[in-house]
Amino acid sequence: MTKQKSISLGLITFVITLVITMALAGLYVNRTSSSRKERASFIADSIGDRIEAEIDNREYIARVFEIQLRSSNGELTQESFNAISDALFNDYLDVIDISLAPDGIVEYVYPSTSSLRTGSNFFEDSRYGVYADYSKMSKVSVIIAPATLNDDTPGIIITKPIFLEDESFWGFATVTVDQTIFMADADIPRLYDQGYEYELVGNNSISGENRVIVNSSDKELKTPVESMISTVGGAFWTLYIAPAKDWIRWPEVLSATAIAFVISALAALFMYAYMNMQANAKELEVLSYRDALTNLYNPRSYHEHMDELTRKKLPYGVIYMDLNDFKMVNDTYGHDTGDALLNIVAKRLQNSIREKDRAFRIGGDEFVVVIHGTHDKKFYEGVISRMRDNVARDVVIGEINLKVSISAGYARCPEDGSKLEDVIKKADDAMYYNKRLLKARRAQENGEGAASKSSR
Repeated sequence: MTKQKSISLGLITFVITLVITMALAGLYVNRTSSSRKERASFIADSIGDRIEAEIDNREYIARVFEIQLRSSNGELTQESFNAISDALFNDYLDVIDISLAPDGIVEYVYPSTSSLRTGSNFFEDSRYGVYADYSKMSKVSVIIAPATLNDDTPGIIITKPIFLEDESFWGFATVTVDQTIFMADADIPRLYDQGYEYELVGNNSISGENRVIVNSSDKELKTPVESMISTVGGAFWTLYIAPAKDWIRWPEVLSATAIAFVISALAALFMYAYMNMQANAKELEVLSYRDALTNLYNPRSYHEHMDELTRKKLPYGVIYMDLNDFKMVNDTYGHDTGDALLNIVAKRLQNSIREKDRAFRIGGDEFVVVIHGTHDKKFYEGVISRMRDNVARDVVIGEINLKVSISAGYARCPEDGSKLEDVIKKADDAMYYNKRLLKARRAQENGEGAASKSSR
């Protein structure tokens, strides 16, 4: 029963610990995932800020020409254009060409080797004419990305409308950027080396549609973090990044689960060992303080208990008793029957007293009951009478039917003696006096029976 209890408590401990450790493991995994997302958000924001700043820098080239043209009321020589372009062009490796288009028709192009042809009419361009119309009408710059350049390379085109001091439309200043070099300068390709998939999406300010500007692959990103990037003319891009191996990695989940199971198993084993240790301790207590045959308290327990009562000067009483004719039972039926009888009598004695009182077997067929508290003689006589009646019930052991009786005597402290020795002696004397009375009564009954037979 004790072992079964230890196993049950071990299983309960395992389940409770597993629930707690799995919750902690889940918390750890979620916290790790959140930490990765926070780091990814920081990286995305950092790159987004850099892209935003670089876009502003490229638009600044167009703003320089706007300032020049407004200050000169629209007048600009080829030499001035080349000088300004040369100074600006060399600052940005990704800038492919710079152009000015008075009334929308390309007239100035730098460098001369650019594939952009002079005489091209922005308003009539089949691909980008709508952007020219929108830019002139709204008076804001537009950014076209991704744009396919004349040599089929991906590019970014920033077009700024220029209005003079009298608010008359002069034309456009356009900056064309190599998209691949620009993205490399913004460190976007390095995201892949850091274990991230990415996708940069631009919102078309005219149609409102979203277009992929650049991405690491065509597969859809799972629960990406994002960073908003303001560009020019109120347009915006969105950078999405997500880890190539998911935010939560299965090896970590499996490791956390395994650790939870190990901790739970260790806790269960600890509880099982602890309960067994407790059970062994109780068993040792039973062996030390309990009688092996009857499970009543043994002589060692009796002496320690009496010493404690004496030391604390508590009132008590003792009832000494033994079984009448017990030796005859042993001699006639054997010691196994005698042991069985002692066990039965012990249970009946235990059932005859209060829960707070104690019953001891101090040797052979000798028993002691210690009554706690102060009580009168009538109380003790009632207890002894109850014990006699309970013990006197027929005892059936196998096919043997035994008649059992006890001799008993009591004494109280402090009424019958202030010292333990005096109380014990008086109780013992009272028990033997009771035993002599029983023998005398039996002798008288036997004598009367013999006289009766002889008269017949």
